[in-house]
Amino acid sequence: MNNGVKKAGAPRAIDRQRLPRDITMGTAAVVSSGAPGRAETGFAAEAAQKDRAFAVTTVNHLSYASKDYKVTRDFYVSLFGLRDVWDDGTKCQLDCGPEDAPNSFYITGARPGMEATVGHYAFGLPDYWKLTNDLRDELTRREFPGVHPDGEAGWFVNGPSGYVQHITAVKDLAMFPGAAKPCAVARSDTCKDAYAVGVKSLDAVPKPDGKGFKALYFSYIVLRVPEVAREAQFYVSLMGMKPVWQKPEDIGLRFGENTLVIRSSGAERGPSLNEFGFVIETFDEAKAKAELARRGIASTPNPDGGLMIRDPNGLRIGIAGRS
Repeated sequence: MNNGVKKAGAPRAIDRQRLPRDITMGTAAVVSSGAPGRAETGFAAEAAQKDRAFAVTTVNHLSYASKDYKVTRDFYVSLFGLRDVWDDGTKCQLDCGPEDAPNSFYITGARPGMEATVGHYAFGLPDYWKLTNDLRDELTRREFPGVHPDGEAGWFVNGPSGYVQHITAVKDLAMFPGAAKPCAVARSDTCKDAYAVGVKSLDAVPKPDGKGFKALYFSYIVLRVPEVAREAQFYVSLMGMKPVWQKPEDIGLRFGENTLVIRSSGAERGPSLNEFGFVIETFDEAKAKAELARRGIASTPNPDGGLMIRDPNGLRIGIAGRS
């Protein structure tokens, strides 16, 4: 059911005519090369023509280091109906959406003294196994920092702000929490045995109680960075994300059913991610407020539609229906 609620994180106004020019002009000279200091006009134009994008479609996972792994896991399973599909007792993978193309959390425990945060994220690339060598070559050619394999089933790369991410398959058994080292060879017995550890006790993990919501996918993810346009160009040129709005403080980039919001953190602050939103099936705002109140969870209106709450670690979560 669509109740006319605007998707959380969506803009109030979109100047579509400005988008391609603002994002691709000016910043391309710095970002298309993947390295500062190579922004000569001729080089930038030549590099932009050679750049190849690998169009991602899903949030393979948000890697969430929480203060209490089990409390955080149980909160998302109970309230949002997320499926616990891999769980070794210290970390887990929670899915929503289609089983063959889910959006996922990897929830782990934060190190002592570390604030709860989404330390990195991964995006799902259709036909990853056909494209993995081409992806490696493009990452290497463009000299992005932090490029290295994530096991055999993904490639790490840092964005211009230094925020860590990787590109991987939409779904693969060689991609699960902690998979990198045992899955240096994806189809090896070592990788298969490590995967088996996390699925052997799934009957004992919490299940959705049917009283909460059913999350369908991440409607938006907010990455805060010092240089918004430069960061946005990275995702457009490498991951094929499509600009859908541009405002003074942020830019929205669409991929699959999801939106990545690149928002200013201020010039003196590094990258951070502590806000995201879910699209909820058959969302009804009045009923949602009542259910949240029953659970003792405070909610406030989200200026962009729906409601805003905080999870047990204080991260901000938007809740809304389909736009």
